[in-house]
Amino acid sequence: MNRIFFISIVVFSLQVQAKHQKLSLQKALASNLVKASAQSLGGHQDYCIKMNLKNLINDSLIIIVEAGRRLNSLDDKNQDILITKQEIIVLKKQEDKWFNVKGYCCQANNHSPELNAKYDLNTLADSNLVKLARFLNAGSFETSVAQNAIWAISDKKPTAQITSKNDSLLLPLRQLVSGLKGEPLPWYTIISTTFVYNSGAMETFPLWLRGKLNYGNDKDSYTTLHILDAKGMEVCQIVKQWAPAGVSNNYDLNIPLKGLAKGKYTIELNSPEKQLVKKEFEI
Repeated sequence: MNRIFFISIVVFSLQVQAKHQKLSLQKALASNLVKASAQSLGGHQDYCIKMNLKNLINDSLIIIVEAGRRLNSLDDKNQDILITKQEIIVLKKQEDKWFNVKGYCCQANNHSPELNAKYDLNTLADSNLVKLARFLNAGSFETSVAQNAIWAISDKKPTAQITSKNDSLLLPLRQLVSGLKGEPLPWYTIISTTFVYNSGAMETFPLWLRGKLNYGNDKDSYTTLHILDAKGMEVCQIVKQWAPAGVSNNYDLNIPLKGLAKGKYTIELNSPEKQLVKKEFEI
């Protein structure tokens, strides 16, 4: 009798476990198993969205909210939000549940959404943003780092703006973004800041250009640094700096960019006799 009772418990347990369906939000929506909505918590970064899922069936569900889903703003002036953190939500039968979702703006030219701005769940974003979102989901990144990485793809902003205090740790992320954009890995970084106006409009300002210029110098001499715009006009000159002779010297850059227009620039390091190194950058 005890053995029969034990077997019955095991069978019943397996039957109960079998009722739990685990599936992506995309599949759950397509199968009409859940009803979903989302709205802004105010702002455009980090846990800035709250989502609602309602289980429409008389069975429990396990729903995977995918990293890489693009939430579409119902107000065209507001930014769409890219989900960057996968959430696993357990729903009891007919349960209605609210939870917060981590995501970032993927429309830099639109307005940061106000509190309770409405969103629909749309579908997964384009393949490049999905790959980036899954990479961000697997790691831990500063808010500004994740945001600049997304804007580098969604709004074609400079990859060089992906930067932080622990810059060396960001190399894999920069490599991924550069690869997705089909561009060389930038040799420099740009320190920038983003200002959100009271209206919700946003603007990013480049502040500093940082990097190293590697060069060889035949003899001890003074060098002068020049920055030229796309038309070849000089916009900045750093006065003479002493450079000892050597086959591999580094010139450490920390150049203010405030006031420079967006676009492509050339940076040149010259001695009195010749050009030592020439590089291009974009802001």
